[in-house]
Amino acid sequence: MMNSRMMTSFVPVLVLFAALAYANAQGDGVTMPREEFPGLGALNAAQRETVDRFVLDHERPTGELKLLAERGGTAVRSSVALRYFFPHSRFVVVPWTLRADPAAKHLYSIPFGLYDVLAISDTGQHESTFHSSGNQEEFGLFLHNHRVKVRNKTEACEVARALADIYGPTGLSLCNNVKSSSSEWRLSYTETRFRPISSYEQVREAYYYRLRVDSRGVVLDGKLVADTLERCKIDNAAESVGNQHSPVN
Repeated sequence: MMNSRMMTSFVPVLVLFAALAYANAQGDGVTMPREEFPGLGALNAAQRETVDRFVLDHERPTGELKLLAERGGTAVRSSVALRYFFPHSRFVVVPWTLRADPAAKHLYSIPFGLYDVLAISDTGQHESTFHSSGNQEEFGLFLHNHRVKVRNKTEACEVARALADIYGPTGLSLCNNVKSSSSEWRLSYTETRFRPISSYEQVREAYYYRLRVDSRGVVLDGKLVADTLERCKIDNAAESVGNQHSPVN
C-alpha cells in the first residue's frame, strides 16, 4: 500500500518550474510554434503498441491511490526543431491522473498536470521518457545518445527550442544562450528581478538549462539549474510607514 511519503515520486518540482515560469515572464521571449496532433493516428502500428505497453506497465488502476492514464488526452508533438534533430523519432504525450479513494483523500496531496512524453523510434523502440517533474536531465541524455552537437549560438537556439517543444508550456523558448566555457552552454539564460521568498528576505536568481559538451561540441549531458545571484533583507519599515493612515476627524 502506498503511503504519503511515496507521493514524492509523483509531485512535480513546482518550485523550480514556478520560478522558471516567473523568470521567463520577465524576458522578451517568443513562443515557438509547435504542432500537437490529438490521439495516436500519426503513429505507425509499432509505435502505437509501444504506447499501449507503456501505459499498461505504469498504470495502477487499483488501490486507495490510483494512477490512471488519460487516454483521451494522448497526443503527438512535432516541430521544426524536433524533426531536424530527431527525424526518426515521434514524441507522444501521455497525461496522468492520480485519484484517491474517498476514504483516503485526507492522506494524500494530489498533484495535477502530471504527464510523460515518450520518444519512440520509427521501429517502435522506446528511446526515452521525458517527465513533467524533475530537472529534465533525461533531455541531455537523449541529446547525447543522438550525438547532437552544440557549437555556436544558432545550434544552441535550436536545441533550446527542441527542449521547449518536448516539455510543453513550462515557459517560453528564450534564445538567450550563453557559452560560459569551452565545455558548457547555458540555454535560455534568464535573470529575474528580486522576488520575496519569505516575509523578510528576497532573492534575485538566474535560470537556465546547462549543457556540457565535449571538444567537438557533442552534448554530454544537461539539466535545469537555478542559481542565486543576490540575497538581501526586505525593508519592511518603508512599507509600515506607507500603510499608516491619518486619523479620521
